[in-house]
Amino acid sequence: MNLNWDNNLATGIVNIDNQHKELFDRINKLLIAMKEGKGKDEVIGTLNFLEDYVIKHFTEEEEIQKKNNYPKYSIQHKQHEEFKDELKELRRTFENNGTYALFVIKVQNRMSTWWKSHIRDLDKDLGKFLIENSK
Repeated sequence: MNLNWDNNLATGIVNIDNQHKELFDRINKLLIAMKEGKGKDEVIGTLNFLEDYVIKHFTEEEEIQKKNNYPKYSIQHKQHEEFKDELKELRRTFENNGTYALFVIKVQNRMSTWWKSHIRDLDKDLGKFLIENSK
């Protein structure tokens, strides 16, 4: 169960949508590396990139929200911080236990559920807000 992008996830803001597509691609690479039992270095390298990219994406998204006085900024920020904490926990679990089937399934389900829910519930609302307020 890969994270697949579809137009139902589009926010209407090209930069945000492109970053989401890149995040989906990187998450899928992480999941594939874990499923295929790739070496620890490869999984950690992919996780490092994902963590850096998530921070970059969340920072840029939150700067846009603050600049435009987006009313749901605090909800967005809270969810972003929770996801960053989940990535840290994923790293700790992986470093301590390696990959095992149940862990991979859990990560896959959580990533898919979190991202799709976050984009549909908050990021699409942000896109709508930005588009409506740019007129």
